[in-house]
Order: sequence, then C-alpha cells, then structure tokens
Amino acid sequence: MSRRLLSLLSALMVLLAASPALAEKSVPASKAMPFLETYLKLPAAERSRFTPAYYLHIGPQPLTAPVWLVQGGVRTPVPLNAQGRIERLPTLAQLADGKLAIGVDGETKLSVRLFIEPMMAPAADLDARELAAAIAQAVAGERKAAGLLALVAPKFKDVGFVGVPSGEVEFADGRRAPLPLVKGVPTYNPTDLPNARRIRLPKVPDRLDIG
Repeated sequence: MSRRLLSLLSALMVLLAASPALAEKSVPASKAMPFLETYLKLPAAERSRFTPAYYLHIGPQPLTAPVWLVQGGVRTPVPLNAQGRIERLPTLAQLADGKLAIGVDGETKLSVRLFIEPMMAPAADLDARELAAAIAQAVAGERKAAGLLALVAPKFKDVGFVGVPSGEVEFADGRRAPLPLVKGVPTYNPTDLPNARRIRLPKVPDRLDIG
C-alpha cells in the first residue's frame, strides 16, 4: 500500500473519530405507546375492526425524522405517515423490552397523540355498516379491557371524519342527508342514523376518529 493511500486512510479515520455521533432520542416503546399492551392482549377476533393510533409530534408539527424499533441490537424501521402516525405497531414481545430510537436530539420534546380508529383506511366513499361494526367492537373492547374503569372511560359512539368540511350519509333506500357536525367535524353516529349504507365525503379525510 502506498504512503499516499496510507496518509489518506489515516486522515479519514481521524475525521470520523472527530465527527459527532448522530443525534438520537431513545424512548421505551411501552411508554411511547400507552395502552397498546392492553389492546394487544385482547383476542385477535375482538380487535379486528379497530386499532389505537399513535401520532408523534414536535410541538404542533408531525414528526418527520426517522424512527426505528430497537430490540436486542436489531433496528427495524418504523414507518410514519404524513400526519406522524405510526403505521406499523410493535408486537407484544417487541413492546416488552423494545425501544423507539428517533432521529432527533436527545433534548427534543416529543408528544404522542393517541386516537382510536377503525381498521379501514380513510376514503371519500365508506361503508357505513363497516364503520358501525368498528364502533361496536371498540365499545366492547373498551369495556373488557378497562373493567371497572369503563364506567369513567370515554364512551365510543360515533366516528368523525377529520380534515373534511362536510359529508353525506346515504341510506338503504337511496335517500341522502348531510352528516351532522360535532365541533366542526362531520360525524356519523349509527344510533342517530339507522339504515345508513354509505358515507360520502368531498375528499379523503386525514383520519377516521372513533369517539
């Protein structure tokens, strides 16, 4: 090996040694995703229509930095959508001792927003019966998981279509009616709108929010 090449390699090693380590914040997965363990312990058939959804934010803005699930030295990328939603939740085994490694400075303050959502993806045309089934399953899952605390837990009774200004419900006989607004969000309550068949929205909502 030539002296010139040795000099270049030595200089590169010195440069790498002097470079600061990549900034990273580490959080236990169970802390970052509260109540996920309780949800995952429900029988699979009792949680097939709804899911807890975790949105990572820095201040008011969705997190855009890379995220990994770290367990036993293995780093698995965790995908986020444009709203900062964790798109692939860990398993019970991963949740037990896994950590989330987030590509931000360790002093960065992160927030986690938890919502309960139907398992179906947001769309401009939705099956009202599927949404009603998701709400009913979320109610049953909440009661079973919370036990006595279900008496004071939030009551799931409807689904809101966040990010759209309005919407319509189409009934089995073809009639249509505007969706009521709850705090400015078009909302479908199966009890108030029986025999609903489809939900029609002017665009794809940002998310579907049960309760």
